[in-house]
Formats: sequence, structure tokens, C-alpha cells
Amino acid sequence: MKICIDSRKVEKGDVFFCMPGSVTDGHRFAGMAADRGAAVIVYQDELPEAESDGVCYIRVPDVVKALNEACDSFYGHPSHHMEVFGVTGTSGKTTTAGFISQIFGHRMPCGLIGSEGICFDGKEYGTSLSTPEAVTLQTALKRMLDDGAKAAALEVSAHALAEGRAESVDFDVAVFTNLSENHLDFFGSMDAYFDAKKKLFCGLRGDAAAVLNIDSDTYADLAAVTKGRVVSYGIRREADYRAVDICRDKSGTSFTFRSGSREERVHVGLMAEFDIYNLLAAMSACAAAGMPFKQAAQAASEVKPVRGRMERIDAGQPFTVIVDYAHTPQGFADVFAVGKSLLGENGRLIAVFGDDGGRDAAARHRLGETASANCSKVFLTMGDPGDEDPDETAAQIRSGLSPQTENLYIRDRAEALKAAVRECRDGDVLLILGRGGDGDIRLGSRVIPYPGDDVLARKILTSEAT
Repeated sequence: MKICIDSRKVEKGDVFFCMPGSVTDGHRFAGMAADRGAAVIVYQDELPEAESDGVCYIRVPDVVKALNEACDSFYGHPSHHMEVFGVTGTSGKTTTAGFISQIFGHRMPCGLIGSEGICFDGKEYGTSLSTPEAVTLQTALKRMLDDGAKAAALEVSAHALAEGRAESVDFDVAVFTNLSENHLDFFGSMDAYFDAKKKLFCGLRGDAAAVLNIDSDTYADLAAVTKGRVVSYGIRREADYRAVDICRDKSGTSFTFRSGSREERVHVGLMAEFDIYNLLAAMSACAAAGMPFKQAAQAASEVKPVRGRMERIDAGQPFTVIVDYAHTPQGFADVFAVGKSLLGENGRLIAVFGDDGGRDAAARHRLGETASANCSKVFLTMGDPGDEDPDETAAQIRSGLSPQTENLYIRDRAEALKAAVRECRDGDVLLILGRGGDGDIRLGSRVIPYPGDDVLARKILTSEAT
């Protein structure tokens, strides 16, 4: 017996939950689930078909809440037996969760659940959304626990919080990175978007920790709504945990990790200030979870960059190539600032990017504006179009480019990357943005095999060098 939300996966004796949705409503498939042998069907709205003989039907006020509680109970409440970190914010969730997994892993075995997949101790438990639905999430936590994990770091997206995917996860530490405009096509307003993020902190136990960015305008609001103990981190203001005396060179960044009278010097191969914020958030979260201050600092010095997040691709070429997941106007501005700092004499900033389907057209215009304000040349291409026309998406981005910005649209992303690499010369910085390590591209009903920007860029650079 298992719990299902996909009627196509139902087998004899399973429990099927009719999940509501904006695109597909599980209530429509209750009959199919019954035909496939479901023993129990849980629902909240009127069913379109008559009940089947031999099936137990249970009507509940909130099927999402019921699913969370059922999965948590069915798998033995795995998050109650682990130290669980949740990371939310507009940018930096993947990087911060990855850093927590690496750093806290020095204290106890720690798994990772997020947009880069579900993994622990070299084992992959499948890919996921930033935050998978309750069945996948609780199954993954249970498998990790059975395999020896004592902790787990989770990305917790605003969509997941709005849809209640992680309601039954017992978070010990919740981390907030930052807030900027994103997903307004779904949430409608920044207030609604931020309210979704707040849910992670409103739901904390009193003895859990809310690790908050004191340099963010959101700090006071989040501190006011959480029941957990507030732990602050930052660079520009005094905080419980702070990075000071920040120095950068070609090898990365050094800073002093400070908490009260305690100080430890940290050196990491990271260049961007936002990555230092992400690392600082991770260190603060680990310390808030009981990791000794010095151990957290020492472990931080050993972190490896998260795949496709400000990842430098070096095949011996005389110019710099960076792959990053940035896909918002603010994210672009942050990455462009780093790119400019790495320019050689007479070097140019060149960018390759598109945008995924289902996003706000107005934000695409601002992507173009931001690129025009910073880049010498832009190669427009497809992101992950889904059901949108990538040509139209590129046109919306191009509407924000100034007439003075040299640009070229190459629909095929792989061909766009090749063209951009061939354009580069000594001292240039090439930024490949929007997808990071994300793989296959969805175009309508087609799936286009794609290895990820990082893998493809390395392959192209190696090929060009031979």
C-alpha cells in the first residue's frame, strides 16, 4: 500500500488523494484511481462520478492538509528525528541550502533537497522541484533517515509554501535570504509573494531558530511574525553573526566571521557579495543549530561552489566564463556587477540568456534594460519555454534593450552558447544566465536533451581550445 496523488500510479490497495490544482484537479481522476484498485479515496470537493463499490471514500475539509498529515504519519514522522533546515527567499535558496548541507555535514550526516535534486551521501533519490510535493518530500526524508542521515537542508519555495507542500515538516531552523520581485504572474503582488514566504517562519516552534538577514528590509517583519528565536546575520549592520573585513582577490574572498567576541578568518573561492551573504546565512544557520562556532568557520572554508551558481568554467581560455541561475532583474544586476569586476583591460561584458515560459512579460523587458545598462553584447536565446513561443519571449526581452546594445537572437540554446564563446577575446567576461545546471528543455510537447549550461560551456571551451 502506498499514498498517491497521480491516478496513473495507483495500484491495488493504494490511498489516492484528490489534489486540487489550477491546471489539473485530482477530483476528476477519482474514478480512474478506483478502477486501478485504490482502496481509499480522500477528497474535499464534490466528485464528478458516482462512488465505486468496494472503495472507502473519505471527505475532508482540506485535502492538502490531510495529505501532509497522512504522509508524515505513514513514513513515521521522519523530520522529527532529524535536524531540518528550511531556506527561503527570492535568490540564493539553492546555494544556501547546498552550503548548509556541506558545512553541517562536518557535524553530522546531512542530506539535501532542492532544485538540484534529492541526495545524501552520494546517493540520488531522484530530481525534484525546489520543494517537492508531500509524498516525494516525506519519502525522501524517510529514505535519508534510513540511510543514516541525521540532518537535511531543504529549499522551500514561495510556491511550495502557498500550496502547503511542506506543512508537516518539523523545521528546526528556517533561513531567509532576500526578497526581490519574482513570480508576480502567480502571486499578483509583492505583498502576496512575501506573505507566502512568511509562512515558513510563522509555523516555527518556539525553540526553533529563525535565521534572518538583518541587512534586508524584510528583517523586522519576519522577526515580528515568528515564534522562533531570532538569529540575525549580515554584513552592513551589527548582527549575531557578521562578515567583516572582506577582501577579494583572484582566488576568491576572505572575511572575518564574527559573533560577539568570537572571530575566525574564512577564505573561500567565491567572488560575489551575494554568495558571501549565502555562505554567511549557512554558517549562521549551522551555528544556530548547535554547531561550534570555530567548526562552522573551518567547514565554510572548505565549501565547494554549488553547480551552476556563479560557477567559473575554466578550460584555459584567455577570458572568463561564468554560469549562473540568475533570472530576475535584480539577479542580473548582481551578476553583472561581479562580471564587471573581473574584466581585463579593454574587456567586454557579454551575456547569453533567455527566459522560461510562464513568467511576467514586464520582468522580461526589465531583463533587457538591465543587460543594456551593463553589457557590450547580448545573445538572446530560449530558456525553458514550456508552452510559450521562445521567439515571442525573446522579443519581449529585446523590447528592453537599447538600440545601442549589440544583440543577436539564436533560438537554439546550444548554438547560442557556441556563438557567444567564439565572440569572446582576451579580457572579456562571458555570463551564461538563467538555467545554471538545469538539464532538458521543454518546448511544447517536445523535450530537447540538454546537459546544463555548465556542462555544455565546458565542452565548447574544450573543443574550441583543441
